[in-house]
Amino acid sequence: MREIGVRELKQSLSETLKAVGRGEQVRVTLRGKAIADIVPAGVAGDDQLRELVAQGRLVPASRSRPARAPRLAKSTTSASALVLAERDAER
Repeated sequence: MREIGVRELKQSLSETLKAVGRGEQVRVTLRGKAIADIVPAGVAGDDQLRELVAQGRLVPASRSRPARAPRLAKSTTSASALVLAERDAER
């Protein structure tokens, strides 16, 4: 994996992205410390996820995300009063 500093990346962004598009992986460094990896889209992420699942370190989601967020419940009590009531109930 090729390493490139942030300053050099700014100066050669187009060329670097073309190289990544050809399959090259690039590690971005800031003051000598690695801060990001630029990899071809879809390739590394899928492989890494499959590897984590195979190792048993990751469990795939059992269902997909809902299409929209649930509706909020209407309440006549203020949020502060609800929090205080929950706190008092735990004591």
